[in-house]
Amino acid sequence: MSNVLVVNSTSDETRVALVEDGIISELHIERKRERGIVGNIYKGKILRVLPGMQAAFVDISHERAGFLHASDVYHFDDDFAVFNDETEEAQVSRGRGKQRANIQDSLDSGQEILVQTAKEPMGTKGARLTSHISLPGRYVVFMPTVSHIGISKRIESEKERRRLRKIVEGFRPPGTGFIVRTVSANVDEDKLIHDMQSLIQQWSEVLEKHGRVKAPYLLYEESDLIIRAVRDLVAVNLDAVILDTVADKERVEDFIKKYIPGFEGDIRLYEEAEPIFDAYGIEPEIKGALARKVDLASGGHLVIDRAEALTAIDVNTGKFVGRGTSLEETILRTNLEAVQEVVYQVRLRNIGGLIIIDFIDMEDSRHREKVYRSLEEALKQDRATTNALAISEFGLVEMTRKRIRESLDQYMCEACEVCEGTGVIMSRETVAYEILRDVHRQALTFGEGHILVEANPVVIDFLRHFEKKALKDLEESLKRVVKLKASSNIRIVDFKISAVK
Repeated sequence: MSNVLVVNSTSDETRVALVEDGIISELHIERKRERGIVGNIYKGKILRVLPGMQAAFVDISHERAGFLHASDVYHFDDDFAVFNDETEEAQVSRGRGKQRANIQDSLDSGQEILVQTAKEPMGTKGARLTSHISLPGRYVVFMPTVSHIGISKRIESEKERRRLRKIVEGFRPPGTGFIVRTVSANVDEDKLIHDMQSLIQQWSEVLEKHGRVKAPYLLYEESDLIIRAVRDLVAVNLDAVILDTVADKERVEDFIKKYIPGFEGDIRLYEEAEPIFDAYGIEPEIKGALARKVDLASGGHLVIDRAEALTAIDVNTGKFVGRGTSLEETILRTNLEAVQEVVYQVRLRNIGGLIIIDFIDMEDSRHREKVYRSLEEALKQDRATTNALAISEFGLVEMTRKRIRESLDQYMCEACEVCEGTGVIMSRETVAYEILRDVHRQALTFGEGHILVEANPVVIDFLRHFEKKALKDLEESLKRVVKLKASSNIRIVDFKISAVK
């Protein structure tokens, strides 16, 4: 099966799916009015410094202020002369990961600062900011604020790593850094140097603009989703990029010609009447990716629940009764199958942060080790940074996955106005009994006359048919008539009680 990048674009929304061997491994969505800001560089203005949190809020001209932690604060020279001859040891000592003693000693309210968005705004939280700038290219990532050379761990050949390091070391400006990406393996020196030159020029333009504008101001905007996807996902094993608009096809062709001239895959225009995501079977997968329950081929299933601080994934045998000779064998088979589906769902849904996987309990330590090794191997396919701890005796795996953007359900869904995001609402019985109590409570404040109860039809029906005696007892106790009125405009959890003369 071929590996393709499928792009569906309209005037308002762009969707990109990476399909590997017929399976959707990644899905990205960007809406024109909600375009992502990760990677954008701003000249920001400090609004408040919070010593107790060792953080500051920064105005970057968005609805919510950005959040800058002390560990992400880099001290620039007044003239921004980052292309200097400072030793690597000195540069690193004040670079990424070096937290200052007190943020209040570095920043003041009203101060202007150069920052980059590291994480999108999520929920009620503003964007996470950093002053450690990084500019991504096709083959390398440029870090103008730290003297360092890093090589992707996925480039395993030591000979190739030495070659790449030598090229970068010989060309980088003193005091700056580069991360060499996986796709750089076996790439010609000229292409690497061209990529480095482009990024250095971009940084020079950012500094030039920074010197003549007032904060808050957008200095550099990251490319849109289509170009980012082509830049980051087009690899040697990709067979084609398939787009459904002529304009996008031409943009991608120009970008590839300029930055990825060695790409041998096709760039095709999809012209069929059937929508492109339907034709490639992507649309049903998107709907499935929003479901709480995910079925496994064996008959087992996963249950995925997202909480405020973590995502819990529960593995269940379901209908699977096993094909082995023992219960332990059945559990092992189910857990091994679940590993592949868990990793697939995590990537497809773009679940980040803390993830707890509750595998079915395995008494045999060898089985736990086998499932864990299978999980480690499956996670190697994930481009996001992950870290998983060994399976505990209770069958739990704690893992983290780097969160940059909102997960698929956070982006595509909103909290239910009835359940307010809990996923459950009060039953009709609970609401009915609450009405009876509230009628008794409010009757004391009403004047003479009947009492009118308005509620959802299912609640009224329950009161009339199952709590007829309770209503009669209440009327006798209050010496009043209680009238019931069904209204489909009232939510099942709501009701109105009023006095009627």
